[in-house]
Amino acid sequence: MFVWEDDYKIGQEEMDAEHLILFALLNQLDVNIHADRAGDCLNDVLNALGSYIDYHFAHEEALMRSWNYPGLEAHSVMHKEFIQELVGLRAQVKGDNALKSALKVRGFVLDWLLGHILETDVDYAAFMAVTTPTE
Repeated sequence: MFVWEDDYKIGQEEMDAEHLILFALLNQLDVNIHADRAGDCLNDVLNALGSYIDYHFAHEEALMRSWNYPGLEAHSVMHKEFIQELVGLRAQVKGDNALKSALKVRGFVLDWLLGHILETDVDYAAFMAVTTPTE
């Protein structure tokens, strides 16, 4: 189980709540891995992750746009690269056994998400803390 830590909060309540949902989706996968049901849930979790990530990235980028965040373009590129990697991983895991696939997905998404929140999302949150929205 992945435990949400206060250290993962960036100070933007909506984004923190959405990040928490992403962790909850990873926890669904983790619970099923530990119950030897990885194959039963992998496609469902991948579908849910893909849909929610699309929603979250669009929402996050709209928020940055409304604050005229200067790092929006670079941030958006990171989002697109993540989605491409996730699509590639999804294609790759079809040939693997269910447990191996689930572990790959869990590791990749968790590592990327934590790194992105703690190294990149904190930048736009800091910017928003000292500026006002433009829209």
